[in-house]
Parts: sequence; C-alpha cells; structure tokens
Amino acid sequence: MRTSLLLLACVAATLAQDAPPVKIHLYYESLCPYSIDFVISQLYPTWTILKEIMEVEMFPFGNASYQPDGDGWSFTCQHGAGECKGNMIHACAKNHFNDINLEMEFVNCLLSSTYPPNAGATCAAQVNADWAPLEHCINSLEGENLLHQVALQQETLDPSLYFVPWIIVNDVFTEDQVGECQTNLKKVVCEKYTGTKPAECEAVLAAGRAATKAVTFA
Repeated sequence: MRTSLLLLACVAATLAQDAPPVKIHLYYESLCPYSIDFVISQLYPTWTILKEIMEVEMFPFGNASYQPDGDGWSFTCQHGAGECKGNMIHACAKNHFNDINLEMEFVNCLLSSTYPPNAGATCAAQVNADWAPLEHCINSLEGENLLHQVALQQETLDPSLYFVPWIIVNDVFTEDQVGECQTNLKKVVCEKYTGTKPAECEAVLAAGRAATKAVTFA
C-alpha cells in the first residue's frame, strides 16, 4: 500500500513535466507603465499557478542605451536615471539570487511599489534576501557590467526590440502574441503547453471557450 501511494505521489509530481515548459522571455523597463502592468497583472499571477510548466527569464533594459565610461559603462534610459537604477537593481538581483522563484517575488514587489528604484531594500527584506550585496552591486562596476550584459543579450534579438514589454514565447515573437500575453497570459501558457494540462489550466481554458461562444452568438 505504501509503495502504491509513493508511486502515485511521484506520478502526480511529474505529471506537469511530461513536455518542455513554455518559455517566456520578457524584455522590459522598470518604469514603463505597460511593462509594470504586464508583470504585476499577468506574468506574476500566471507564474504563481503555472510555474511547473513555465520557464521564465526577464531582461531589464528596453529602450535604453549605453556608452563606455572609464572602466565601466554609463546608461541612458527612456524614463530617466531612476529607471536605469531600477533596471540595474533587477540585473544585480538576477545574478545574485540565481533563483527564478526568488527573482520573481522580488521583481513583483519592486514593480508593485510606488517607485521601483527606491524599493530595493524593502523588497529584499520582504523576500528574506540580503540587501547589502545588492546595494554594493548597483553602486559598483559589477552592476554596470551586469546591466551591460543584459543590453548585449537584447541586441541579439531578431527582430530587434522596438517597444516594451517585448514578450517572446517559445522563441517566437509576434505583435499579436504580445497582445494576447498582455490580455491573458494564463490562456497563452495553457494553450502552448503540449503536455498533460495541469488542473489549473482546465478552468482557464474553459473560461476562454465560454467567452468565445458568447462572442460568437452575441
């Protein structure tokens, strides 16, 4: 009996992993209202219920530029110097945490704050992370180099980024898909996942079918 229960537990634990996870790559800016809205109203809520079938990576740069500055780099950001700081906080956290669960909690806290560039210490405390190494990072060459690495990664995009949030699903970018992600990322993830759908997807997809039927017969 015990062996059977253990087997069932193992099957349940691996059920949602019988296919590759849905890959979401987000390129964004820490003070862009559309980026902020996507993270706090779509990406984070979707992650909390579907993380077992998702692979997420975030890149905080967007419509920014960089130039050599001594031994490091200086940056110009679309929404000002504060945004460059917010982007660097995330770049430092991503590198230091090396844990997407912790990173996601931290970034959601950061972008849910009144002013993300000033919320680093508060959000680090909220996720039980040490703020001191992150603070050192954002005030040093380490942070400059990490943010520059994000910029270099963004420069490899094809097509090149021309707005944010720039959302890539399973290595594919289309403007229509970005709109779908901004509207209902849960539905996108559930539809894209090719394995056995987790229970959480059933309600999401059922709601989508009901909405389609309502529009069709309106």
